Amino acid sequence: MGYQDQGAGRQMFDVSSLGIQCASCGTKINELPFEPKSDRPVYCRDCNRSRNADRPQRSNFRQNQNFGGPRQTFDVSSLGLKCANCQTGITELPFEPKTDQPVYCRECNRERRQNFRR
Repeated sequence: MGYQDQGAGRQMFDVSSLGIQCASCGTKINELPFEPKSDRPVYCRDCNRSRNADRPQRSNFRQNQNFGGPRQTFDVSSLGLKCANCQTGITELPFEPKTDQPVYCRECNRERRQNFRR
């Protein structure tokens, strides 16, 4: 089964010789953006759009993340936390600390991460 480039880098499969019809409206389908499987229904572009209109949109991870922006910090000064390595008092963390895990000051954490990468 051949395919041809259909702009925007999406390859379309020529299925005109297979006699495939839309499972919803019965329209003859000539091209698909995937190779069809006999055990799955196939829908024309219009029926596929209307079927997907009711589904919640998937979020784009990169668009929803605020990379490079201000990072949320948690004031932990009332907890009296100390660095597990150098015993420096910790007043602010970029996460909510868990009581069963050690916390490290910025400098010790940076050193631990550098040593971990080696």
